[in-house]
Amino acid sequence: MNFTGDIKKEIIHRSEKWSESEKRAALSAFFRTSGTLGVQDGTPTFFLVSETEMVAERFMQIFADLFGVELVVSHATMDRMSGRDKLVLSCPLLTSQTALQRLGLWQESKVDFRQGVLPSLVKTEDDQIAYIQGAFLGGGSCNTPKNGAGYHLELVFIEKKTAQNVRRILDELGVFAKLITRKETYVLYIKSKEIISDFLAICGADGALKKFGAILEERDVANQNNRARNCFSGNADKTAIASVKQVMAIQKLTDNNALSDLSEDLRLLARTRLAYPEMNLRELAEKLNVSKSCLNHRMRKLMQIADELED
Repeated sequence: MNFTGDIKKEIIHRSEKWSESEKRAALSAFFRTSGTLGVQDGTPTFFLVSETEMVAERFMQIFADLFGVELVVSHATMDRMSGRDKLVLSCPLLTSQTALQRLGLWQESKVDFRQGVLPSLVKTEDDQIAYIQGAFLGGGSCNTPKNGAGYHLELVFIEKKTAQNVRRILDELGVFAKLITRKETYVLYIKSKEIISDFLAICGADGALKKFGAILEERDVANQNNRARNCFSGNADKTAIASVKQVMAIQKLTDNNALSDLSEDLRLLARTRLAYPEMNLRELAEKLNVSKSCLNHRMRKLMQIADELED
């Protein structure tokens, strides 16, 4: 099971303790992420689609708990993009209008489908969280670097006002998401690993949160090691470049018969650098049994003398 599946499995486990109002909130969110609403013979109706059997089974049970009627798997279809089977759930027409009204999706007074989240569905924080959990079960996914991508969590909705309302609910819960349009859907997404952690904590996905934390720690260690290697490589490159410049300066002094005019300390430094071009200045100082500051002073003097010579 992938990371998204781990999260959904934990939410389903948590859903066993949902109250009636939490079930209603979660089911309404599931409709907004996985449902298709329409009118048949003058009666509002719907069908629901789920790629995950355990999610479909859980919402079939919740629907039966709330309305005393079982949804049926009308057929299965294959998603051409993902290659996965999708279960299509439908409801008897005699129950569909009542269910849609109680879930805040149908306005009988206007004889039309409602946009956005009905406020009475999310009056309490528990109901708000249940709505978020239901939305994730229906249209949520979460990628980590181990899945071959960056950190990315998203909720996909079929209606814009609902996405906007859910964004506001998340804001109230301290989870800040961005909203974009993708084809004919509306997507709330999070790329911050800290905010993804907050989302998982709010949803009660403790196991997934622990796994996510382990991934973060592993990535941090890897990043630190990479930075250390890059730093070492950068320092090694600088040492090599400096050594080449020093050797070239000494060679210039040699070509101009200027070595004999140098002090004994500078002649010794020149001979040692030519003999050990791979050494950095610290190693060279140890070789000559002098301090690094002393060696730096002598090397600058040597380079200055070479610079003053005519090419």
